[in-house]
Amino acid sequence: MSAILLAGLLSAAAVHTAYLPLPQAPGQQVALHCIAPAQATGRSVLFIHGASFPTMLAAGFEFAPGDSWMAFMARRGYLACGLDFIGFGASSRPPAMEADEAGTPVDRAAEAAAQIALAVDYLRGTRGMAKVHLVAHSWGTIPAAAFAASHPHALASLTLFGPVTPVAHPDGEPVRSAWWGITAQARYRQLRFLDVLPRGMVLLEPAVDAVWAARFEASAPHVAGDPRGQLRIPAGPVADIGEAQAGRYPYAAGDVRVPVFVVYGDHDTVVGDASAAGFLARFDASPLRWRLRIDHGTHVMHLERARRSLYESVDAFIHAAEAFR
Repeated sequence: MSAILLAGLLSAAAVHTAYLPLPQAPGQQVALHCIAPAQATGRSVLFIHGASFPTMLAAGFEFAPGDSWMAFMARRGYLACGLDFIGFGASSRPPAMEADEAGTPVDRAAEAAAQIALAVDYLRGTRGMAKVHLVAHSWGTIPAAAFAASHPHALASLTLFGPVTPVAHPDGEPVRSAWWGITAQARYRQLRFLDVLPRGMVLLEPAVDAVWAARFEASAPHVAGDPRGQLRIPAGPVADIGEAQAGRYPYAAGDVRVPVFVVYGDHDTVVGDASAAGFLARFDASPLRWRLRIDHGTHVMHLERARRSLYESVDAFIHAAEAFR
C-alpha cells in the first residue's frame, strides 16, 4: 500500500503500524495498528473488524483528532490495537483479489483466526502483553471465537459486538467468488439504516457523514476494468456469515473458557434479544457471561452517537473479567 494511501487512513501522531508476515503465504503480510497508553501496563485490547471495512474505518476511525475507540482504550491504559485481515486496509491483497471474481472465497474464518493468532503472538511476545482482551465486531466475531476456542489460555476476555446469530430462513446458496464489489458511497448509504430506523431518526455521527466514504474509497486499490468506484472486498466473510446464520460455526462454543460479553444495539438487524440469549448460552464453559442491549444503536453502533456507551460497557466488562479471574 502506498504511503499516501496509508497516510489517509492513519493518524500518524498516535498510531504505529506493525506488519506481520503470513508464514503460509510468502510475501503476504497483515497490518496491526496500535496506539500505546501513556504508561505501559501490560494490558492490551485487540480489535477485530467486520466483513466489509478495515480497522481504521471501524475501531480506529477518528471522529475528531484523537477521538476513536482505539484512542479511548489507550487512554484507559491499554495498548489498543486493531488488525486488518488480508485483503483489507493496509494489509496485503492476495493474488485471488487481483484475478477474476470466481474462485475460492478469500478470508474464511479459519484463515482469519490464524491471522488473529499472529497478532496475539506479537502482542504477548514482541510487545510483552500479559493480558490480551479480544473485541470483535459482526463477522469478526466468528474467527475471534474460533481463535478463543482453540487457544484457551491466550486471552483474558472475549467481547462479541453484534455477533452473527442463526436465523429462521438462512440463505442456502454457497459462495463461489473470491471477492465481491461495492462502492464507498453505496456502503455508506447502508450504514444509515434508513429502512430500519424510525422515520427521522439519525444515529450516525456527523463525522461519518462528512469523511467516512472518502476514507473507505482510499482504503483499497482500484483494479483496471472494474466499474467506476468499485472496491473489491474478500468474500470469505460472506460465506462464513451464511454458515453461521444456518447455525453452523467453525468452533465449539463450549471450548471457549474465558469471560464472554455479547453487546448489541436495539436496532441491530443481525442479532436481537432472543437470538443473543440463545447464542450466549452456548458458551457454557465461560466463567463469566454478560449480555447487554444498548438503545439507539444499529449494527454499526461504533460509528454512531451511542458509541461512548459501547466504549464504556466494554471497558467495564474487561475490568469485571480481570477482577473475576
